[in-house]
Amino acid sequence: MAIYYLTISFSAGLGYVLTEHKKSRQTTAIYVAACLLLLIFVASCRYAIGFDYFSYRNMYEMVNGWSWGDILRIYSGEPLFFLFCKVIGSIGCPYQVFLMIINVFLLTAAIHFMCSYSKIPWLSIYFYTTLQFLAYNMNLIRQSLATAFFILAWPYLKNRKLLPYTILILIGGMFHNSLLFLYPLYFLLPLKQSKKSLLLLSALTTIIYVFFDPLFELLVPLLPTKYANYQGGFFWQANGFYYVLFPALYCLLIFLFRSRIENPLLRTVCLNSAIYHFVISLFITKHFILERFAVYPFVFSLIGIPEIIFSYRNQKGRGSKSVLTYHRVLLLFLIFGGAYFAFAAFCGFHHVYPYIGLWDKSMSSPN
Repeated sequence: MAIYYLTISFSAGLGYVLTEHKKSRQTTAIYVAACLLLLIFVASCRYAIGFDYFSYRNMYEMVNGWSWGDILRIYSGEPLFFLFCKVIGSIGCPYQVFLMIINVFLLTAAIHFMCSYSKIPWLSIYFYTTLQFLAYNMNLIRQSLATAFFILAWPYLKNRKLLPYTILILIGGMFHNSLLFLYPLYFLLPLKQSKKSLLLLSALTTIIYVFFDPLFELLVPLLPTKYANYQGGFFWQANGFYYVLFPALYCLLIFLFRSRIENPLLRTVCLNSAIYHFVISLFITKHFILERFAVYPFVFSLIGIPEIIFSYRNQKGRGSKSVLTYHRVLLLFLIFGGAYFAFAAFCGFHHVYPYIGLWDKSMSSPN
């Protein structure tokens, strides 16, 4: 676990020192580059952690023996990941190099998103680890690639440019079809909530939750085969309600601090994404496979939380006597992130805790 603690301490401590107290373009660039390299190292030098580590390794090696036509025929619905495997494998790269190339893309996209749209980038990088986005990358590679394309589509969602948004969602969906189900977020996230709409959403959620299994039976003929086949399998098991605790707490925090997000569109997007993240997370108490849909709206936590905290930065000097000062609100959300990480590590989220590196390979064996 030491490498996780060092990563979190480094991103938070050095980020606070270099970008808060010694803020300059040079120090910020050094900090961002150092964090990018550290996160790539952690994600790429793992061994035998992540539920899908060996299945992806076997898949990578298997696809290298196929023809391009085989890939397009067998994986016609999600061909891009397997075509990418074929490209990298054809130049003789071992699996660990393949992982590194994947992580360079994933983390560069994430860092670009956080540095471009977060008011406090170092805080976003801290939350990238504590809120389990890094752990997600180390387990569900194909869906992480889809999430990266969702992140890249944010400026087009924000500026209401449907065509480039659609293109990026389609590309991401060809890595993992789950992203295609979230395409409607383009229309849903900017919609302002009212008491009536929230009551309607609550009623709809309750009905679907109670009758989820029979409703799913009706949808089975319309779903891709792999989703229909989840029924009765390992991924169809339920998680306990304690897994909904942090999504509920995050939703509550965003709701309470929503007025601190100055931009009206971002305020609405952050609030809606927190609500949808909570609603989707609630359904993992039915079947935990549904968790994979919750990660998409949750990415806005990386820019929403820093936006809230930043709004308190210049309060001093304006005569404000509020109990909620910049450092107190900062501490509140740092504790939230730290508690989320502690809970995830205790529960073994994504099978990436504790960390096992390549240097521990001799002491590790696949199970």
